[in-house]
Amino acid sequence: MDLGVALPQLAGAANLALAVSIIALTVARQVGSPKPQYTRSWAFFGLAAVMLLAHASFDLAGPAMSAFSRAAEVGTTALLSVAFIFLYGADREGIDRMKDDADHDHVTGLLNVRAFGVLAAERLERTLDNGGHCAVAIIDLDGFKQVNDTLGHQAGDRMLQIVGSAIRANLRPHDLTARYGGDEFVILLDRCEADEARRVCDRIRRSVVMLSLAAGRQVTLSCGVSVAPKSGTDLRDLIHVADKQLIGVKGAGKNAVSAVAS
Repeated sequence: MDLGVALPQLAGAANLALAVSIIALTVARQVGSPKPQYTRSWAFFGLAAVMLLAHASFDLAGPAMSAFSRAAEVGTTALLSVAFIFLYGADREGIDRMKDDADHDHVTGLLNVRAFGVLAAERLERTLDNGGHCAVAIIDLDGFKQVNDTLGHQAGDRMLQIVGSAIRANLRPHDLTARYGGDEFVILLDRCEADEARRVCDRIRRSVVMLSLAAGRQVTLSCGVSVAPKSGTDLRDLIHVADKQLIGVKGAGKNAVSAVAS
């Protein structure tokens, strides 16, 4: 057999087998366990497989179809390139989504303690370097255990979501908040002094009372506030001072806000 004829035919047979494999894999992926973020990439892999089938058919048809074979080869390469671009993009989106999930509390959607610590420390340092003030607030829900005990953990999670929403609604875009653990929350009020911090936290307190009552089970909150640089310049020190203020509120009857003196 003439090698000039045999080699293109062998290549055509190989391309045919590869095309069938890609089509089978594409169908299996979309039917078995489809993931929406990969739909575009697998669609282009499917189109590339169809183009590769055409390329294989032209190769098997012999030299007379060589021009069509080359055109199909170019088309296959282009479609595969687009498929891989979309596949890379979907993977990057998945990585970003995982990172976002790793930085947030799964119940409230607020930052978790680790992410809050990193961002708050950076923001605190920047503001203090520019001669500004920051306030740190620790919030603890009053009566939350009774919600869990009497209505169940789903109702408790719903209450935590309500509190998280009330906190976010009363903060500015450059403020930060996180679920601190259990039924506690922490807030960094950037470029904020004691009097303003007290007003913000009291608005949050009133919002929680109203929203929880509307949801069918009223809870209140106690809050302690520290202010940098008076209470300290390290985030851990500010949290410690705010926590002492919170303990004072708890001991004095709860459902109030206590801030360090201006």
